[in-house]
Amino acid sequence: MFKVDDTSMKKRRFSNLKNLVSCMISVSDLGRGKASKIIEEVSKKKEHFIVIKNNKPQAVIIPIEQYDELMEAQEDLELLQLAIERTKNLKEEECIPFEEILKEEGLTREELEKYIDLVEIE
Repeated sequence: MFKVDDTSMKKRRFSNLKNLVSCMISVSDLGRGKASKIIEEVSKKKEHFIVIKNNKPQAVIIPIEQYDELMEAQEDLELLQLAIERTKNLKEEECIPFEEILKEEGLTREELEKYIDLVEIE
């Protein structure tokens, strides 16, 4: 059985706690003129901050790119859940093979590939 050294675990936890605390900023500090500096760190250094109010986490400040990725991942998850729900009662004999649909529409896979980046499916 693999044993983890308690000392190294404590150091690791402390290190994570130190990292966590260094990413925290209070609402009052933001109001005292630190907002501009924080936004610059988020924008240029890709840092993130947890905004604390009354000793409780209230919000997170993250780079816009990371926010976009999170929103896209959430949308993808919602679409996947919807697709799974819709296919629960699907009967294979009621399905039409994809190749047959392409043939009916007079399309090839290559033609379809050209348009794949132009279409967003919801």
